[in-house]
This record gives sequence, structure tokens and C-alpha cells, in this order.
Amino acid sequence: MNDNKLKNKPVPYNYARCFNEHCPKAPDCLRHVAALHTTADTSFISIVNPVSIPTDSTACPYFKTAEKMHVAWGISHLLDKVPFKDGTSIRNQLISHFGKNLYYRFYREERPITPNDQAFICQLFRRKGIMEEPAFDSYTDEYNW
Repeated sequence: MNDNKLKNKPVPYNYARCFNEHCPKAPDCLRHVAALHTTADTSFISIVNPVSIPTDSTACPYFKTAEKMHVAWGISHLLDKVPFKDGTSIRNQLISHFGKNLYYRFYREERPITPNDQAFICQLFRRKGIMEEPAFDSYTDEYNW
């Protein structure tokens, strides 16, 4: 597992962590990974109540896989190689779909563009007959909190 530093905050403030080191699923559990990434800088955290963890941890309702997703960052050059007319239309469709606030958060790299959002953007390109892949500013692998 590649543990590169996250582009945003490492663990969301209210994300419940699990400190059950005896669980056979712990190495693959995002809640346990979050517990391992907790530092002394964080005074208060949310945890899974140890009493509520089932004895059969193979059916743990709190388990969340610790797989990372390949996210894109930034759309400042997304429309550079797109004809002006198509670029204006795609930009308007992006704002219509995501909203102006989220569109500009993508633009300023304040929020990652998930694989589903990337697929939507790619679909907009295909509808306009643009076969070139959308050009995002950068990519990272992030946990899906």
C-alpha cells in the first residue's frame, strides 16, 4: 500500500478511527489506518466504541476497505486544446452539473475530482466528438473517506 501524504487533511475531523489491533482485518481497514495516522496535534478524535466491535470481526459493520482511489486535481488547463465553442459549452455543462462553487473548487485544486467525476467530464468530451482525454492538472492516490 502506497502511503503518500494526502493533498488535503490526512483524516477528516469526524472520521471514526478503530484501535483494535487484534482484528485480522486491521491492516486493510481504513478506520485502523486512520488510527495509525493520528498524531499528537489532534486533541480530540472520534473512535469506534470497542464494546460495539463484534467478536466475529469478519462481519464487522465498521470495516471500510483501505483502498486508495486515483483522483485528479485542477481543471485550469482542461479546455486548452478544445475548440472555443465546444469549450464554452463544456464549461457551462460542468457548472450546471457541479454548481459554480464546486466547479471553482475543482479549478483551484481545493477539492479532488473523483473517478466518477472524471468519467462524467470525459463523457462531456465524447458527446462533443473530442476523443482526446481530459487534461487535469495533476493526479494523486487518496483514501476514500
